[in-house]
Amino acid sequence: MLRIAALLIVVGLCAGCASSASEGWTKAGATKEQANKDSADCLFEAQTVRPGGPAGPAITVDQVKYRQCMANRGYTAGPPK
Repeated sequence: MLRIAALLIVVGLCAGCASSASEGWTKAGATKEQANKDSADCLFEAQTVRPGGPAGPAITVDQVKYRQCMANRGYTAGPPK
């Protein structure tokens, strides 16, 4: 249970990093809540968790896979037009 909680925290932190690294993602008709959920789902799909050392697991996010996932869901990068 503790591992799941830690993983959810890391995914949340990654979601913040991904959204702040770009201008954001937009999709006509999508609410902010839906966009956040889709972003979190794509981050989860794009991550790789490897056993780590004393600090815990090493988690990396494949940005290309993340961006492709968001595009496949109908989002475009950048501010609304």
